[in-house]
Amino acid sequence: MRILNINIFFCQGSTGKLVEDIHTRLERDGHESFVVYGLGSCPESHTDRIYKMTSNFWAKQYDRMARIIGLRYNCAYIETICLIRRIKKINPDLVHLHCMNCSYINPFILLKWLGRHNFKVLVTHHADVTITANCDHAYECVLWKTGCKRHCQQLKKERHYILLAYALLSWKQMRNAFAKVKYLYASGVSKWMAERVKMSPFFANAECRVIENGLDVVSFKYDVNNINPKLSALRERNCQIVLHVTPSVLNPLKGSQYVIELARKMPNVKFVIVGCRNEKLPASPTNVIYVPYVKSKVELASYYQNADVTLLTSKRESFSLVTAESLCCGTPVVGFKAGAPESIAIAEYASFVEYGDIQNLQKAIEFILDKKYDKIAISEVACKRYDSEMMYNGYLSYYRDIILHK
Repeated sequence: MRILNINIFFCQGSTGKLVEDIHTRLERDGHESFVVYGLGSCPESHTDRIYKMTSNFWAKQYDRMARIIGLRYNCAYIETICLIRRIKKINPDLVHLHCMNCSYINPFILLKWLGRHNFKVLVTHHADVTITANCDHAYECVLWKTGCKRHCQQLKKERHYILLAYALLSWKQMRNAFAKVKYLYASGVSKWMAERVKMSPFFANAECRVIENGLDVVSFKYDVNNINPKLSALRERNCQIVLHVTPSVLNPLKGSQYVIELARKMPNVKFVIVGCRNEKLPASPTNVIYVPYVKSKVELASYYQNADVTLLTSKRESFSLVTAESLCCGTPVVGFKAGAPESIAIAEYASFVEYGDIQNLQKAIEFILDKKYDKIAISEVACKRYDSEMMYNGYLSYYRDIILHK
C-alpha cells in the first residue's frame, strides 16, 4: 500500500508521535509510507518521504490573518497548492488526515481537490474541531449537529470575538468541503469521540471506526530499575505522592487550580505537578512540588511509576494519553469525567467523578491511597491494552478495507 499521512506535527506532540508510530511500522512491513507535516522539526533518522509544509513564522502570520478576517481556515493558499503538487507526485492509495487546525493548510481547498480527483480519504478525529469547524472542544454545546450560530457563545467565552461572528459560515464551509469527498471514511481515537463523529452531518454517510491511540510501552512500563531521585527521596520519608501531568499550569481548562485546592485540603500528601513551562507559577501550599516539562519518555515514566496515584483535572479530553501512560507504569488514575478518559481507562484501576466535584474527587484519591495495588499487575494489563502496535494494526486493517472497497 502507498499511504500518505498529513498532520500538524511529526515526532512531536501527541498526534505527531502517533503519526511517527504509524509511519515507521508501515515502512517496517514493506509498505510505502509518506508524511506531510506543518510545524516543528524532523530527526535526521526520518528524512526519506517526510515533507514539511510551512514554518512557525508563517503559521503565526496565518493565525493572525484568520483572526483579522474572522475565518479560521481561509489561509495557507501557497502551502496547500504545494501540498496538492506533492500529492500528485506521490499518488497515494489513501490520504490519512489528522489535525488540520493549526494554520498550515487550507482544508477546504484540499478536501475539494481530493474529492474532485476521487482520492480515498480517512479522517482521524483527535478533537471536536473537525466536527465543529470552530471550537477545539464543544463542551456542552450541541449546535455543531445542526449548524453553529452566527454569534457562537463558546467562542465568546474563549474571547475569539472576531471568529464568533463567522462561526456559521465556517461550519458551512467545512460541511461543503467534506461533502465533496466521495470516498470519505472516519475514525475516532476513543469510543466517546467516535460517537460524536457519528452525530455530525459532515460524516453522516461515512463509516467510522474506533481506533484508540497507542503509546510506546517499551518506555512507559513499570521498571524497578527506573529510579526517580526526586520522588525516591519522598518515598524514603514515607510520603504519599499524587502526580499531575499537564501541558500548562495556567490553562484553566487543564484544571491545575483544582490540584492546588486539593493540596490545601490534604496537607500531608505531596502533590507533584509535571509539565511547567515558562509560566508564572501560582501561589501554592508547601506540599506542591513543580517540575519542568520532561522531554524524555523514560524520565516521565519514572514519575508515573513512583507516584501513588495520577490525578486528571481536564474539562475535556478526546483520549487522555496521561491515563494510558500512568496505567502502563502501574499507577492508578483518579479524575474528573472529561469525555474519553473514563471510557478508555481500565475500570479496576481508575475512578472518575463529575467535573468540578472537588469533595468526591478528594474521597476518590483517599480511597486509592488507602489501597495497596500491585503495580506490576496493572502495568502488564495496561501495556497489552495501550500498545501502539494495537493501534497500528487497527489502522492497517482499516487501510486495507478502504483501499479494497470499490
